[in-house]
Amino acid sequence: MAARLCARCLPPAWLCRQAGQGQSRHYRAAVCTELKQPLTIQEVAPRPIGPQEVRVDVHFCGINFADNLVCRGQYQEKPPLPFTPGMEFSGVVLEAGADVSTVKKGDRVIGVSNFHSMAEQCITDQKTLWRIPENVSLQDAAVLPVSYGTAILAVDHRARIQPGSMMPSFM
Repeated sequence: MAARLCARCLPPAWLCRQAGQGQSRHYRAAVCTELKQPLTIQEVAPRPIGPQEVRVDVHFCGINFADNLVCRGQYQEKPPLPFTPGMEFSGVVLEAGADVSTVKKGDRVIGVSNFHSMAEQCITDQKTLWRIPENVSLQDAAVLPVSYGTAILAVDHRARIQPGSMMPSFM
């Protein structure tokens, strides 16, 4: 769903790039320059990665309620303007820092970032990445860290659904 939403909302030029174009060129990102206003697509200069960081070629970014709140200034964390929203993503590792041991260039990964994954590239700590099994698509994997986790939390902890119990009619 999140990926389909992106395909309908983003300009065709955004969707027609070649994956893995490398870190030397500028890349495009959706940027929040003003709260409660539409995001703008901007060219962003890549920065060097740290020893524990990984640069990912983002293929899909989940769009969730927290992203909406942060762009309205209503989330508990308030990044300084301008910022690139996006808390969860999937993609392929482009580059790994010198001390990264969990993933390598070419690995398919999902990850969580601090509001900067609505971009062609994302840099995040290796601790926030997980390799994707071959039988899971990048599109499906993109929403696993936050959106799926939130749904599981709601069903398990909030609704207290037990095996064999009936689902409430509102679900």
